[in-house]
Amino acid sequence: MARVSLLGRIMLILLGALSLLVLATVAVDKWQRHEEASPYATRFPRLDQAAGIMTLLRDADPEQRPAILRAVNGEALRTEITDTPPPETELIREPRLEARLRRLTEDTDGRVRAFTDVDMLRRGVDPADVANTDNRKVMGRLATATYALPDGRTVIVSAIARHRSLMPWLLGQPLSLWVAVLGAVVAGLVLVGTRHELAPLRRLTDTVTRFDGRAPEPVAIVQGAPEIRRLSRAVQDMQERIVGLLGERSLLIGAISHDLKTYLTRLRLRAEGVAEPERRDRLVEDLDAMTALLDTSLGFARGTAVEVGRAAVDLGDLVAIEVAEHAAQGVNIGLIGEDVPNALVAGDAVALRRVIANLIGNAVKFGRASVAVAVRRAGPACQVTVEDDGPGIPEAERSAVFSPYYRIERSRNRGTGGTGLGLAIARQIAEAHSGTIVAEASALGGARLVLTLPAIA
Repeated sequence: MARVSLLGRIMLILLGALSLLVLATVAVDKWQRHEEASPYATRFPRLDQAAGIMTLLRDADPEQRPAILRAVNGEALRTEITDTPPPETELIREPRLEARLRRLTEDTDGRVRAFTDVDMLRRGVDPADVANTDNRKVMGRLATATYALPDGRTVIVSAIARHRSLMPWLLGQPLSLWVAVLGAVVAGLVLVGTRHELAPLRRLTDTVTRFDGRAPEPVAIVQGAPEIRRLSRAVQDMQERIVGLLGERSLLIGAISHDLKTYLTRLRLRAEGVAEPERRDRLVEDLDAMTALLDTSLGFARGTAVEVGRAAVDLGDLVAIEVAEHAAQGVNIGLIGEDVPNALVAGDAVALRRVIANLIGNAVKFGRASVAVAVRRAGPACQVTVEDDGPGIPEAERSAVFSPYYRIERSRNRGTGGTGLGLAIARQIAEAHSGTIVAEASALGGARLVLTLPAIA
């Protein structure tokens, strides 16, 4: 059920209610039929009518028989009186129906005959199975019944095979069938109407998905139910408040950066005037650490507020520059994929270089002897992989290392330096470029960090 959409849930509720309604209607329909009709009238309506006609013609005056024939002939049965009985070559005796006719007409002389029709043969029924009175598995329907009158003439009652038109046939169907048909029609109309009513909600979802906090996305609030219109207005107002708050945060960050750096500069000038060298060095070292912490913290705070440029950037060039700088400092670092021709992404070159610098610097800081860097194109994305042979990152902490100020105790302590913001800033910039950074285990024994960014087609 977690994957079923709102439209699907509404349809399931509707279909469930309709199913219960149909079942209840079927039960009521069957109960009414059982209560209102006798078993014999339900099973043998034509047979009982034929027995009544035979009895009436037998007991009536011969002069009244023509009037009786005109009265009893109808849509279901046709009755006639002939001088000779009909040939039985195309008919099949039906002993069970015949026995009932005899009982109803009180015939004890064997004057009654009952026959079923050749449709039994078309359905693959053996006539012997019908004619055998000991066989109770097959009973044919009444096709023709004859009765030998006392004056020697024969009453022939024949069942009429009616071909009903569509409309009377439909009107004669049980109520449960009509409920099912109407329920299907109602469900279709509800489906169409619900899709129409949910269209503004889908458009609102797309608008919220596109919103990145830089500028409000236009929200159409013209159509839809009152609740959806109110929700659209609330989303529009929320976007404006978020944009305003982010703008105020940017101004606050700028003010903090300017004012704090002013005071830190004054403190550094005063610290350099301290006469004792050891005390002066400690003060300057603390002030430098405070400045570095302030710069990285403000950089992380600015991350979601600064708009990312969308120029074409060659990741191979950025990685090659960073690797060359570390190699010049004597770091044992290798690069694979420097000449990848299609490692182009859309973004801010300065911000992306900071990501790569953080990843490589992290590997150099915690690696023991070597660092391996690779650039490659993987389908619609470009990847930069940085591996080291250091202590690695435990599997349980591979997601937490990207949280601000998070450090792994056994390796990332004050002795190694750092503020715990490097990987957090790197992930922040990557996500602003619609990319990802994940931590894995390296074949070198340490950590493996993978930066993935959408490539330019």
